Amino acid sequence: MSSTSTTTDPVHSESAASASSTNGQATKRTTSNLLQASNDGHPTLIIIFAWLGATAPTLRRYSDSYRKLYPSSAQIVVNSDPLRFWKPASVRERALGPIVKVLEDHIAKTPGGHPPRILLHVMSNGGVCSLVDLASAIRKRGLRTPDGTRCAMVIDSAPALATFTVTHRAFTAGIRNRLKKYLMMAFLSSVYVVTVLVGFLRRSGWPMQHEMEALNDPRLLPWTSTRTRRIYIYSSGDQIVPARGVEEHAAKARLAGFPTQMAHFARSAHVAHAREDPDKYWRSIKTLWAAGANISAGVGLCRL
Repeated sequence: MSSTSTTTDPVHSESAASASSTNGQATKRTTSNLLQASNDGHPTLIIIFAWLGATAPTLRRYSDSYRKLYPSSAQIVVNSDPLRFWKPASVRERALGPIVKVLEDHIAKTPGGHPPRILLHVMSNGGVCSLVDLASAIRKRGLRTPDGTRCAMVIDSAPALATFTVTHRAFTAGIRNRLKKYLMMAFLSSVYVVTVLVGFLRRSGWPMQHEMEALNDPRLLPWTSTRTRRIYIYSSGDQIVPARGVEEHAAKARLAGFPTQMAHFARSAHVAHAREDPDKYWRSIKTLWAAGANISAGVGLCRL
């Protein structure tokens, strides 16, 4: 069955409580495309959760690579909100409402007898936060998926507790001007102290602690379980998210029952593993999907 041409429409939502916004991009697919993806063993939907400060051209390269691997798959790109930690949960969830609607439409259009196949690609702590917020918005909406829905998760350059060192490096990685970097450090120092104090007063722990625990919750999403396969893609050269922290989280995932794979890179920088060794990077993702779907050249997903 031939694929129809695709269009990419922005999914944009702006919180009424603040001037900032959370953006997403959705690549729409017709029922024939979804059926083609199901028949090919490809994901029917790929959701990319971007890292903090990701640029559109860089994200487009990931999207284009996925389109080459799985041309019939729909895509959603969820951008990371730099003000996320200082917004109430209700505001964050409301901003993700349009993405939940796209998910509802995708599930509704999935052909009968062909449950959705959903591949999650979570990038850095920013992507983890977006995933956890989306999961919360989905629960509030009461979204359900058909029995047999499959899912796999790629965790790229994550997770790590948001210590001051991690936070500083994440927010200043793209700043080349030394004066601007020092000013940002001074600002971050003040904000970080307030954030940590508020967290302890609310008994919510360190920044990212809740999100890291949620990532190992089998019921995070309606279509995940302890049978949801995952792969951690990480590097000893990552100066923002330490390799040891990733390995510790992966060990906890294994204890929780998740089938867990590791793809270690020796030198690549934060969220730069695909650039360091693209063959290894995309082969690791294809292998993850193939193992989950029990096919020779796809990518598999959750409740098998």
